[in-house]
Amino acid sequence: MGSWDVDAQQVGVVLTQTSEHIGEEGGTEGLLGHMAQLETRITGLNTHINSPPIGIALGEFAEHHFGKLGDMLSLTASALEGTSDATTFYMEGDREMAAEAQSTAGTIPEPTPAPPPDGATLL
Repeated sequence: MGSWDVDAQQVGVVLTQTSEHIGEEGGTEGLLGHMAQLETRITGLNTHINSPPIGIALGEFAEHHFGKLGDMLSLTASALEGTSDATTFYMEGDREMAAEAQSTAGTIPEPTPAPPPDGATLL
């Protein structure tokens, strides 16, 4: 049977770094920031060119790629949340086991009396 050894601090570092790559809603950093910039540029380009065929092509381009990027963000956020939850549960389990071991440490159960020899009576 395998064993687990999760370094919660290192997991936290990886989760934080990955979250930074995603960025924040309305921010200018990370993938969300790049998506916002791309949307602004596509909208500006469409307004500047003012051509229905090019506008349709830009719309299809944006729909396709923003759909893929949105899926990627959703899956990454789900993975981050799942990893965080799993690590928390792992640490909680360790704490519970440690508390159980500590609460029973040094506890010596009362010995059970030996049975009487055959034919003997207890007073």
